[in-house]
Amino acid sequence: MQSMVTETIPQLRALSLAKKRILISELVDEVYGSPVEDKALTAALNERIANYHANPSSAKSWTEVKARLRKKR
Repeated sequence: MQSMVTETIPQLRALSLAKKRILISELVDEVYGSPVEDKALTAALNERIANYHANPSSAKSWTEVKARLRKKR
């Protein structure tokens, strides 16, 4: 399946996965600009990481999360 982007710029298909990731990063930076540090978000994420390291068995896999969300529908 071809997308509008690869139809417009077919050379993208020839790029390696690493170069595609760099391109994505550069495009995101161009669209959204430099990331703005949100101190509250950073603190919340650091707390979650610390909780995970303290109790890794409490984490759920993506498969478990999706199954739980589907049950709620």
